[in-house]
Amino acid sequence: MANPNRLTAQQVVDLVKELTGREIKPVTFHSYAHRGQAPKAVEKIGNTPLWKRSEIVEWAENRPGRGARTDLRPTRRRTTPADTD
Repeated sequence: MANPNRLTAQQVVDLVKELTGREIKPVTFHSYAHRGQAPKAVEKIGNTPLWKRSEIVEWAENRPGRGARTDLRPTRRRTTPADTD
């Protein structure tokens, strides 16, 4: 019997669409996972990687939108010394 808390890549993209309304392809999700931009698979059945449902839900709800520059660090506000007269 299959574990309902483990998802294939196709089930992941279906869940992402259900939660966010955004579509991604399974190959895109695999690329995200490989680059560390998505949760890693928690187990394999044969050659099929499976992801934990709760991790996917959290990831989908918190992932940046399309075109977001995730490679940039937040800028720090520069402080200037107060003029002392």
